[in-house]
Amino acid sequence: MSVYLYIPNLIGYVRIVCALTFCYTGSFDPIISAFAYSISQIGDLFDGMAARKFKQSTIFGSVLDMVTDRFSNACILAVLYKLYPTIGFLFLWALALDLVSHWYQMYAALYCQEKHHKTAKSDFWILEIYYKTPYVLFLMVLTSEIAMVTLYLNNFVQWWLIQGLMYATVPFLLLKHVQIKINLIVYKYCIIDKRE
Repeated sequence: MSVYLYIPNLIGYVRIVCALTFCYTGSFDPIISAFAYSISQIGDLFDGMAARKFKQSTIFGSVLDMVTDRFSNACILAVLYKLYPTIGFLFLWALALDLVSHWYQMYAALYCQEKHHKTAKSDFWILEIYYKTPYVLFLMVLTSEIAMVTLYLNNFVQWWLIQGLMYATVPFLLLKHVQIKINLIVYKYCIIDKRE
């Protein structure tokens, strides 16, 4: 079977279609948009599980997963930039930080001969907790995604449930971006130490 047709990669293609749907409908149809984005992000949970279950882990699949994650996050952050013009620069900053950090992590992991940035040893306790404590990574990603979706939906409807979820999860979104910044620092040291 061709690697392009592996189950986790098929999930990745569906995620891309969902992210594209969000991009198209993001400014005028909050229900379809939120649903499409949510399906794209839920697919992120299942592509890795499928890769392990069916023994279909590949470099192509890993890259597809990472690129799809960055693409879908870039889509929602760009739409949030448009919907919240007074604080839009924060969403653009988050978008740039997300793209740069993940590119830097991938490059540094290869350069420093790490198997994966999630398994690399770190002197920062927050990264050790984030990547190595069961369910912390999952919960941080989940709450960050809920924060972005509720920020998006809040622009269209002011329901108490959406606002409550938004206020409860936005701090986790901010904490996740602190973690992304720390990752940049960690890999800077990795590259500097490797060169010396």
